[in-house]
Amino acid sequence: MVIRLITTIALLLFAQLSLADLIASVDRKEIGRSDAVSLQVRYSDMAGFSSPDWSILERDWDIINQDQRQQISFNNGQNSSYTEWSLTLVPRRDGTVLIPALEFKGSKSDPIRITVSKQASKAATNTDNFYFEVEVSSGTHYVQEQILYIERLYYKVNHDDANLSEFTVSGARMQQLAEPKKYITVVDGTRIGVYERRYALFPEEAGTLVIPGQRFSARVTGRYDRFRGNVETVVSKPIELDIKAIPASYPQAPWIPASRFTIEESFSQPPVQWQAGEPVTRTFTIKATGLSAGQVPPVPMPELDGLRYYPDQTQDSSQVTEQGIVTTVTQSVALVPTQEGTLVLPEVRIPWWNTLENRVEYLTLKQHEVTITAGSLPTNQPAAPTTDLSAPTPATETTESGAWPYIAGLLGLTNLLTICLVAWLFIERKKRPVIRVASSESETDDDKTAKAHDLWRDLKKAARDNNPVAIREGIITWAAAESGQAMTSLAQAEVWLNDYRLSAALAELDATLYSKEENSAFNGQGIIRLIENAQKQISNDKQSGKALPNLFIS
Repeated sequence: MVIRLITTIALLLFAQLSLADLIASVDRKEIGRSDAVSLQVRYSDMAGFSSPDWSILERDWDIINQDQRQQISFNNGQNSSYTEWSLTLVPRRDGTVLIPALEFKGSKSDPIRITVSKQASKAATNTDNFYFEVEVSSGTHYVQEQILYIERLYYKVNHDDANLSEFTVSGARMQQLAEPKKYITVVDGTRIGVYERRYALFPEEAGTLVIPGQRFSARVTGRYDRFRGNVETVVSKPIELDIKAIPASYPQAPWIPASRFTIEESFSQPPVQWQAGEPVTRTFTIKATGLSAGQVPPVPMPELDGLRYYPDQTQDSSQVTEQGIVTTVTQSVALVPTQEGTLVLPEVRIPWWNTLENRVEYLTLKQHEVTITAGSLPTNQPAAPTTDLSAPTPATETTESGAWPYIAGLLGLTNLLTICLVAWLFIERKKRPVIRVASSESETDDDKTAKAHDLWRDLKKAARDNNPVAIREGIITWAAAESGQAMTSLAQAEVWLNDYRLSAALAELDATLYSKEENSAFNGQGIIRLIENAQKQISNDKQSGKALPNLFIS
């Protein structure tokens, strides 16, 4: 009898506890990419100041609003109570998106599946209090061309809990042109607040580029009822742009789409009369509007008999303005004439695509005819170029000057040592067919990072020395260490780095190594700059967009 009584009491207590259910429901199960879904979570008891752990939602959803209310009532001598939470969610992706099961005080809700389509949002494009205005560059757009995107959200009322969606565009590289800002403007005699964002977009491939609609939500507030206002949401209309491929009329040259492209040159000595053996620095200054530094290729320099090139490190800078990116690239090279006579520096002609006129144009630097006279080098200290000439220098022709036989012998010895080095590297490469990163179980991540750092430093030194053999081996070794993959060729490193501009530079590196010509305008520093730019781009793509500053205006 006692056991039966205890069992009955336990069952009643369990039944009482089981009444505290957790039920989740939504207002709809099919939404657009920029639409919001209203999630109602009801707990059949008083929750006090606690709530379920909402962080489980943040993998696939942005929580843009949250409310809680509790109620207790008495009826016919019995009391009932419940707690209800209301959340407004915006999906972070399309497809089938799950609202997972939520847990609270031992109760658990059922999961809910939401179908998110890529179609335009059904949310309002404007309300009486908020509306969007979006501008993009007009005209025909080409792959890798800069496209300006300007977004303004206008508001007429005070508000709180403002939330603006993160700006992302699939298939394009993005550059924020300015920090998001807010200001007051006058429209039809009425003062209106504005939030503004500006970006530069660079489409990565031809086809249709979709700029998704941007969502803004906020709680309308008054002076005395700040926490009682309704949440309003507006979404801008998606924009589709037709991105053209590189025109067939464009010549076989690096693709340079810019709204403005100029080049200037200068010489450390006027290109009229130079001395054999005396270095002269030639400097090119390129200014491009609508291009990043990585999109500006080096100035081509033809190989000439009686002239040797010693490239200096290229300097570049990009100025980010509200109207786009303006890049300045300074390329210097030391020219060393090796024999008397007349030297003709041919005309430099660089094609580029004028994005304002939609046509091919050419930058032209005029031809220079220089008279080369006999050198007057002191016998005890041969002259050297002002730039870094540590790279092996091929032998020059002997002149009647007393110092030149010794210089020629020294240069010949340098060439012999270079040939021996190439042969040794070839033999070593045969001995170890695969370049691997030595990794043991005891090796920590810090050790691997330090090893990659040391190899990167060696690679940069090889580039400063302008040593193509060391640069090639250095790229393979460093890429293997950085990626943790086994690599045997420059092509494997090229695939891992995945940058089309760098691919062209690596092809030039191979051409330099296997060319029969001793004279070359190859610039190792340019490869380092392209690798750094590729790494910066990968890093930028992984970073999330910056949130707006404080959006509440009192």
